Amino acid sequence: MADAPILRLGFLGLGQAVNIMLTRKHDIAALPFRIAAAADPRESARAMFKREFNGEAFATAEELCKSPAVDVVYVATPPEMHRAHVELAATHGKHIVVEKPMALSLADCDAMVEAVERADVKLVAGHTHSFDAPIRKMREIISSGEIGNLVMLNTWNFNEFNPRPWPSAELVTTHGPILNQAPHQIDIVRQLGGGMVTSVRAQTIWDSLRRCEGGWICFLEFDNGVPASLVFDARGFFDTAELHWWVGESGAPRDPNTNATMRCNFRALAARGADELERVLEAQKEVGRYGADNVGLESLKLWGYGTPQTIKHSPFFGLTLASCERGAIRQSADGLLIYGEDGVTEVSLERAMRGRAAELMDLYNGVVHGKPILHDGRWGQATLEVCLAILESATSRREISLSHQVPMSA
Repeated sequence: MADAPILRLGFLGLGQAVNIMLTRKHDIAALPFRIAAAADPRESARAMFKREFNGEAFATAEELCKSPAVDVVYVATPPEMHRAHVELAATHGKHIVVEKPMALSLADCDAMVEAVERADVKLVAGHTHSFDAPIRKMREIISSGEIGNLVMLNTWNFNEFNPRPWPSAELVTTHGPILNQAPHQIDIVRQLGGGMVTSVRAQTIWDSLRRCEGGWICFLEFDNGVPASLVFDARGFFDTAELHWWVGESGAPRDPNTNATMRCNFRALAARGADELERVLEAQKEVGRYGADNVGLESLKLWGYGTPQTIKHSPFFGLTLASCERGAIRQSADGLLIYGEDGVTEVSLERAMRGRAAELMDLYNGVVHGKPILHDGRWGQATLEVCLAILESATSRREISLSHQVPMSA
C-alpha cells in the first residue's frame, strides 16, 4: 500500500472504543490511513494523544471537524450525540465512521443520511462483528452457492456484558445490551442473510441485578423466506466461549471464571449502596478511556479483566451457524468449519484482516476507489430498525413488520 493515497483519521471522542483501537495502533499503521487528530474534553487525553501521535488535539468536535488536517472523522461519542456529530462532520466535508448504534431513533438516522448525501461524503456504520474475517468468509461461501442456498441461520451469545462496570444510567439508555450489543448480532445475521429482514418477533429477559433488559430471543424472517433465530443473554451466567475453545470476543484466551468474577464483584459493590456503586462505576469507566491514569488500570482486575492477553485467534461474538442445502458452516478458533457430505473441512483465516481494519478499508475503498460502502448509513438504519423492533415486539407481544431494510450492496 506504499503508493496508495493516505487518508488522515481524526477521532471524535477518546473513550473506551478508541482506546482499544489506539492500543492496537499497528493495525491502523498497516492500512492507508494516518492517525492525525483527536477531540476530547479531557486535557489529559489530549496531552497523551499529542505525545504519542504528534497529531492535533482539540477540546471540541467543531474544531476537529474544521481541521484541514483531517479527511475522516471517527465518531465515538455517546449514541445520543451521533446525529449532531455526523451532521457537523458532513457539513465540513469529512468522510465518517460512526460507532454503533448509529443513533437512537430512525428519524435521527434519516437526518444523518441526508446530511451525508447532501455533502457528498461517505459514511460507514460500524463497528460490529460482521466485519470479522470469519463472518465475511461465511458470507462469501453462502453467496458462492458451493454448499447450496441458505436455508436457516442461528446465533447465540451468552456473556457478562451487563455486570461490566457501565454506569447504570448509560446501561438503561441502551436498554441493557439491546442497542449496544444487538447491532453486532443483527449485522452478522443480516449480512449472512442478504440484508432484507421482513419481520421480527421477540421477547426480552429482565436483569434484576442491573434493573434493565438482560437479553432477548427473537425470530427474523428474510424476504426470501429464510428464518433466523438470535439469542443473547448478557447477565453473566452461562458463557458461550465454553462451546468455542474458550476464545474471547477479541480473539484472546478467555478465563472460564470471567462471568462469575464479574458478577461477584458487582454484587459486592452494590451492597455498599446505590451512591457508592455509581461512584465506582463512573470511576471505573474512566479507567478504560484513553489517557486515563495508568495506576487505575490495576482496578480492572476487580472486574475480572486481569492482565491484557495476546490475541491468538479470530474474534468471536457468539456461536453462529449457517445451514445451507448441502451443508452447514460455523466458526472455528482460527476460521470456519464447513460440514458437508464428505465430512468436516476447516478454512483457516489466521492471518486475515481483523474487523476494525476491514471497517476502515470499507470506507477507504468507497472514498478512493468509488466502491459501494457495504455498511453505509441506510444499512446502519436498517440494523437499528431491527433493534427497535425487538423492543416493540417484546412490549406488544406481536410480530413487527419492517420498512427500512436494504440489501447487501455486494
